[in-house]
Amino acid sequence: MATVGKAGQTLTLEEFLLLPDEKPYREFIDGRIEVKVSPKCPHALIQGRLVITLDRFAQPMQLGLAFPELRCTFGGRSIVGDVVFQKQENVPRDKRGRILDDILVAPDFLVEIRSPGQTLARLRERIRHALSHGCPLAWLIDPRGEWVEVHRPLLAPVRFLAGGILEGEPTLPGFRLAVSEIFDWLFL
Repeated sequence: MATVGKAGQTLTLEEFLLLPDEKPYREFIDGRIEVKVSPKCPHALIQGRLVITLDRFAQPMQLGLAFPELRCTFGGRSIVGDVVFQKQENVPRDKRGRILDDILVAPDFLVEIRSPGQTLARLRERIRHALSHGCPLAWLIDPRGEWVEVHRPLLAPVRFLAGGILEGEPTLPGFRLAVSEIFDWLFL
């Protein structure tokens, strides 16, 4: 008998959400369960430093929260974004103000970091899905190529290299980060 929740198995989104979370993370995409690629060291380092950088910028103004590996369920999918930033008003809370478990909307800012074995086509498709369901900003970071693509709804992606400056509009007004700083983290 097959184990419930195996990669490639067909379930409804509701059935998938009842499964226990386990590593490697599973995602629900187009009616299928897919296993998320485990990050390698450059991916994990960029992810951690980016979460800290976003939080340091956002917290004093109470703009929202940055999360690593956060599950978001929207548009018929349930994905685990490498870095997800949710604006304060989109972080679900109970009556006391305590943060709840589930994000049931598209991220306000999604970052996908390419790991070995991940295709650009697949990552770009994930980003397009998020943008088409209300995500206003996404970055695709390629540690090996040392570039970042910025994606916004209805606009062509723009690729930034070492001399480029990334901006957080509209989600994080005033946020700026040099592309070179992201890749300098790999030398610390």
